[in-house]
Amino acid sequence: MPRTDEQNRLIRDERREQIIRAALKVFARRGMASAKISDIASEAGFSHGLVYHYFKSKEEIFTTLIRRALENSAMLVQHAKRQAGTPMERLQWMTRVMLQNIESEGAYYFLIMIQAFTSDAVPEEVKQLLPEHFLSTLEATLPIIEEGQRAGQIAQGDSFQLAVCYYSLIQGLAVNRFQLNDAPLPDAETVLRIFSPGNSG
Repeated sequence: MPRTDEQNRLIRDERREQIIRAALKVFARRGMASAKISDIASEAGFSHGLVYHYFKSKEEIFTTLIRRALENSAMLVQHAKRQAGTPMERLQWMTRVMLQNIESEGAYYFLIMIQAFTSDAVPEEVKQLLPEHFLSTLEATLPIIEEGQRAGQIAQGDSFQLAVCYYSLIQGLAVNRFQLNDAPLPDAETVLRIFSPGNSG
């Protein structure tokens, strides 16, 4: 019996997702400059030609991954802002989600994001996307931090600098996930000690 249009669509979506997930690992391990479509095809278990059926180039795949990472980070912050509880409880929720992501595929996303900021090989579209989106994610976190400062739950000081320190720590933990051979990550409470009122100057 021939497949229905819906079945064909599901197969296409599944294959496209397999390619994206395979590319995520390849880019994280090999870097944007060194990765090849053949590497991605091999990781996905597909033919070279099938990958090209879904994506024109490795640059298109890389851009798709970066867009997904940026959208997910923006949504996470917005979800955190809508959580019930105190500002510190909202930050704990967001931090737990990020740590759980790092323990799965999230660490790969952090690695390709670092490449996106530092490599000349990344597509021009990515270079244009990053500064605005990264800044907007930082700024979206500021209301939670500032509310916590007013409540005496979070260290006083420049909220933007605190946000930069927070995201830098999360990024460092993602990198260490590879460097330390999957050593256990700290819990959210340990990470959030950087916000402790006892740390204010």
